[in-house]
Amino acid sequence: MVSSDGLKTWFDYQLLFMGLAIVFVCVIAVSSRLVAYLGTLPLADPTFALAVTGGGILVIFLLVVLAGLLNRERQ
Repeated sequence: MVSSDGLKTWFDYQLLFMGLAIVFVCVIAVSSRLVAYLGTLPLADPTFALAVTGGGILVIFLLVVLAGLLNRERQ
């Protein structure tokens, strides 16, 4: 005879694996659409390359500033 606690644990794991499978399928679908969209962008255009580089540098700068602010509050 199967105990109710064991059955409950089994259902919990089944739900966890089902959720992970759904998330995995959604990530694959979204990444496929993203790659298809990126294929239409003019990646060889120097203006686009400069914009992407500038955005990356801006994000890195903001992360350094945020890390400095968070470190200052701890002291």
